[in-house]
Amino acid sequence: MGRVVATVAMVVVFVLQLAGCGNPDQKMLSEGARAARDAVSEISTARLAAQSLLDHKLWSQPAEQLVKDAEQSLGKVVSTFDAQQPGTATSRKTYDQISGALSDASDKLTELRIALGNDDLATVRKQVIDLEKSVQQLERLGELAE
Repeated sequence: MGRVVATVAMVVVFVLQLAGCGNPDQKMLSEGARAARDAVSEISTARLAAQSLLDHKLWSQPAEQLVKDAEQSLGKVVSTFDAQQPGTATSRKTYDQISGALSDASDKLTELRIALGNDDLATVRKQVIDLEKSVQQLERLGELAE
């Protein structure tokens, strides 16, 4: 009887590990990758709106609104990820890397919104380029858990 209980306990532990419950590093990696992919979507939307304005394919008011909405959505992504609690040194490294990239992208998006509001097209052009770099970085981070 004791042998059956021990076997069942080992099976339960194995199943929990497969489900990701027992690996905090993998959980942090998965959460970070998801946050990075969500951020890419929001940043790409804002970047496209700004580029469309520069190309005279979109008026300033809708461009500003799209960027504002993307900034708010990105803020939710950032705050959700920032609420994670790294449990190991490896998780902390992953957390810091992804949190830093998200924060950097969020700052750039805020700069874009402000530049649009001030009709500062030179800064808008710069931010479009900078946001593309953020997209590339976050895309790489979004592939970490795949």
